[in-house]
Amino acid sequence: MKIDDTIYYTPHQLASFFSIRKDTLLFYDKIGLFSPVKRKSNGYRCYSATQLNELDTILTLKDLGIPLSAIKDVVGDMNAPSFLSLLQNEEDSIRKKIEECRALLAIVGSIKSSIKEAMESEKERLYVSALKKTPIITVPIRNTEGMMTDDDCWQDAYSTLMAEADCKAIITIGSIVRLEEAREYLGGICREVYATYARPSDKAIPGGRYASMFFSGSLDNLSSFYKCFLAALDNSNLHPSGDIYEELSISPIVAREETEHVTKLMVKIE
Repeated sequence: MKIDDTIYYTPHQLASFFSIRKDTLLFYDKIGLFSPVKRKSNGYRCYSATQLNELDTILTLKDLGIPLSAIKDVVGDMNAPSFLSLLQNEEDSIRKKIEECRALLAIVGSIKSSIKEAMESEKERLYVSALKKTPIITVPIRNTEGMMTDDDCWQDAYSTLMAEADCKAIITIGSIVRLEEAREYLGGICREVYATYARPSDKAIPGGRYASMFFSGSLDNLSSFYKCFLAALDNSNLHPSGDIYEELSISPIVAREETEHVTKLMVKIE
């Protein structure tokens, strides 16, 4: 049926038809996206009946998430190929967003698993389990020669790591301690700050069998944590190799009370 192009509507009438605000039509006119076919001598805008389909198309595309700038590029000279291209671009954009959301869901799941493990584990009990190769990013700690790692040195390395990394891809944060120095200094010297990473990295915690132990309380007790962990390894006739990974699984960000903080110590065993 042919549309009667002698029928005109005011912005208020057109806005009512499509359940939008009149200001939306005024804005579309201002940016040159959708303008009235004529204006009366008093400045009132008049939209024709033939413009109903055009506005419907604009609002449909907007609801699909297509930017107004992209709609403006094609709506004035719309044809099947240009419309199809616009939809294809939007489909590609949606698929990309879906993949990003899936990646974020995986990160959230990993963080939840880490916190649940820390909450539900029996403290000061030695666990042995298999670990898959885990991507990490690291930053060396610039320790003062002959001195234990102090808070400022650790914080400097941590700040560098956060500046270099994509924070959305970080799962856990920790410190890397050399096994020999762990035995001598009981965690007093850290060599690197690390973050388990949800993206490919040129560094990783190697896969294999790992011994781990969880401890509750403040990091002021860190030396006793290491002493307990190393003694448990020796008493179990387990032979650690490589570095010790020290992770604050439940940190001050998660729990303000120091008694609720949970530190995890982990080392690969032969």
